[in-house]
Amino acid sequence: MPQIGYSRRPVAMGSDGMVASAHPFATLTGVEALRSGGTAADAAVAVNAVLAVTQPYCCGVGGDLFCLYYEAATRRVHFLNGAGCSGSRATLDEVRRRGWNTLPVLGPATVSVPGCVRGWAMLLERFGSRPLAELLRPAIHYAGRGFPQTLLTSQATHEMSTVITDGEWHRVFTPRGQAPPPGRLVVQADLARTLRELATDGPDVFYRGRVAQAIARRLEADGFVLADDLARHSGEWGDPISTSYRGWTVYETPPPTQGLAALLALNVLEGFPLARSAIHSVDHLHVMIESLKIAYADRDRFIGDPAHVRVPVEALLDKAYAARRRTVFDRKKAQPHTWGNPEGDTTGFVIADGAGNMVSVIQSVFNSFGSGVVVPDTGVLLHNRGRHFSLDDGHPSALAPGKRPFHTLIASIVTRDERPVIGFATMGANGQAMFHAQVLTNLIDYGMDVQEAIERPRFLVGAFAPGAPDDTIYLESRVPRRVMAALERRGHRIRPVSEFFHRVGHAHGVTREDGTLFGGADPRGDGAALGF
Repeated sequence: MPQIGYSRRPVAMGSDGMVASAHPFATLTGVEALRSGGTAADAAVAVNAVLAVTQPYCCGVGGDLFCLYYEAATRRVHFLNGAGCSGSRATLDEVRRRGWNTLPVLGPATVSVPGCVRGWAMLLERFGSRPLAELLRPAIHYAGRGFPQTLLTSQATHEMSTVITDGEWHRVFTPRGQAPPPGRLVVQADLARTLRELATDGPDVFYRGRVAQAIARRLEADGFVLADDLARHSGEWGDPISTSYRGWTVYETPPPTQGLAALLALNVLEGFPLARSAIHSVDHLHVMIESLKIAYADRDRFIGDPAHVRVPVEALLDKAYAARRRTVFDRKKAQPHTWGNPEGDTTGFVIADGAGNMVSVIQSVFNSFGSGVVVPDTGVLLHNRGRHFSLDDGHPSALAPGKRPFHTLIASIVTRDERPVIGFATMGANGQAMFHAQVLTNLIDYGMDVQEAIERPRFLVGAFAPGAPDDTIYLESRVPRRVMAALERRGHRIRPVSEFFHRVGHAHGVTREDGTLFGGADPRGDGAALGF
């Protein structure tokens, strides 16, 4: 049984349902969906739709979606790949014709087909019990009537207002020439209209109807996505990937996501008696950091769209392979590794219903406010996931038409005896696999409750500050300075950050033990967990 810990927030509890998401309005919406008899899938769509309104810098109908769904009736974990593909014009020749040496970070050329809306429909078709119109009603209300701006959303809007040049974006998000302050009502009338049309006409309005036509017009001049690309889009159902960890089965989303990295790290960590070291001691953090370095090296080498490249998942997750990878580990010295860019905004949430179903969802527009492009007359903010393609034609994620980019988005469900005991998801871009490994080991190795496991100090490795080396380790300052100094003596490049650093993810989780549901929400963000 999990130990009830001491945290800034008490762990939420319930027996008939639990929702942990990144905004209180979304969490409340999910609880209401469950209390009215909806399934975890119904609540997931309702929650995600509200988040698409209240967290526009993190997620939205113009983004992508992945989820894991534990189906109680079959004791099976299903994987929904709701990501879209690159457009028909996304070729290396076209990039060279435009004279680019790198893909842009913002703008129409970073947009691939948004898969979120089709993903909602697929999730409801298989596991839902409520009509889409009913589930979208709260989101339509908040978009049309307005919602109070949070501090985080206001800060994100302010930061991006000097970078984004799209006039429609500024009309929607800086209506008075600047970011609305916390507490100011934010109204998105065009988005409300789009959501009403989705409620009435279903996802085809987004992929073949009025909204699709508006997206195609906006991208026609300098994007890669065409109307036919939108019309052809479909998500995919498949199987998750998994590994065993100390008798628990950990499921993650498969390629093209980086869920493989979290499982690789756990396989390496399984060879060390982690709990014999005090939490956040020098030995504990050294083992965690070095194991994740090993996992990320394999991630960067192998992951791409499995429809286009062979990803050796089975071989990489073999326990014998993990044993070989541990041979490069040095208990007293940090090893070199090149890390990716941890920038990005996402939302992750977890829902469990009274019937024993559980869903873990990750949904994103990638960077803060995605591509920075809002489609006129729709309120749809388009993601910039297409910027993650490589211009190296030999890379597994090389740019090509009809191809899914590498995704940092991941979601996890953990089972024991074929029953779901943990659902977990967090924003955090490149760092998500790091955060999964840290929180899951807090739960499994150290026996924490889910709220404490989320609140405990975390680290992030990567270069996001200008001029920072790639192997910089951003470590929350609740870890004692003597521990940081000892890590530096082992060769780690430590940079202390705030006690609750928003870039180490806004995590959400649900656990189930002896018929009780426990929920945790991250104090680094705006979220809340509620059960009943």
